[in-house]
Amino acid sequence: MLTVARVASLALLALSFFTLAHASPASRRAATNAERLARGLGPARPRKLYNPSRTNVARSAPSGSPGTVQTGVIGVYPAASASAPLRRRDDSLGFLGAYGVTTDTSLIWQYQYTEPASTDTVVELNHPNTPYRLSGVAIRSGPQVILGPGNAYYLELQNTRIHTAAGSSTSSYVYDTYAIGYAQSTIFAVGADGKLSVNWVNPDGSVPQTYIVAEGSNLYVTGDLNALGTQLGMDPSALTLVDIWFDVADGSSQ
Repeated sequence: MLTVARVASLALLALSFFTLAHASPASRRAATNAERLARGLGPARPRKLYNPSRTNVARSAPSGSPGTVQTGVIGVYPAASASAPLRRRDDSLGFLGAYGVTTDTSLIWQYQYTEPASTDTVVELNHPNTPYRLSGVAIRSGPQVILGPGNAYYLELQNTRIHTAAGSSTSSYVYDTYAIGYAQSTIFAVGADGKLSVNWVNPDGSVPQTYIVAEGSNLYVTGDLNALGTQLGMDPSALTLVDIWFDVADGSSQ
């Protein structure tokens, strides 16, 4: 009787090994470690979740019809030529939050804008469900803020509660949680690739070429890099020129 029981046990064990040997690789991988151990197998190798060959490319705002509300984060990247390789999130200097550029994902702010009919049309970049929006703010200045070659005025990109209309040359004074100075809000053009440009309007209605500079957590906008260097007490050649991009939100921001 004992011999018959042993033979039956051996037969069942052989059947188990036969089943495992002929199971598909996917089904063998699908078995839990507990099941594998119960079958006399070792634990499965951990799945490799990180693939170093992935490009980790920052995603620009998707195209949509006029009136579409786009939501994303604003990334800061070293300035590059049009022929530069694709942006990688790993190459970013940070993303905008309440107090400027941050690398702390818990402090990154989301922004929204309503897609215009043309990429040449300027928009406001609003922080959803709050009264704040990203603005160009001239500190230590009067209301006649003039940007351009030979002008020492410069802006900081900060969050304010003011609103100025597109194309308006009027700067509104703001004494706010995150900013103090004369500001304009509807000044951002979003390119088809998501790259943002700052279109400040001078008192005479002109829109100067602007450059964006990162210094610590601050983003400065100037029309004259030499003048900005003098104002910041820095050698202009040491200024860090950057580009800012509207990147599709990935759920890591507020």
